[in-house]
Amino acid sequence: SDSNSSFTDACGLSDLAHIESLQEKSQCALEEYCRTQYPNQPTRFGKLLLRLPSLRTVSSTVIEQLFFVRLVGKTPIETLIRDMLLSGSTFNWPYMGTM
Repeated sequence: SDSNSSFTDACGLSDLAHIESLQEKSQCALEEYCRTQYPNQPTRFGKLLLRLPSLRTVSSTVIEQLFFVRLVGKTPIETLIRDMLLSGSTFNWPYMGTM
């Protein structure tokens, strides 16, 4: 289907139904956030969705630097995610990974 087409070029993704479920949940959360935090901007959610294809062209390294470097320093995001999954609910911020 057309909704799967955005995932077919994503390396390593195999469970498309699960990915689509996560995508739908995140879009619902974003829509709710836009509706409650920006009630005077009814088109904000739609405009954000239109930006998503452009965001796919930005490398993951740049995204990490923009959004996570102040929070996790130079720790690779893969290490951060692995440690979060392994530690469960005991994960503490700010991240001070083992050296």
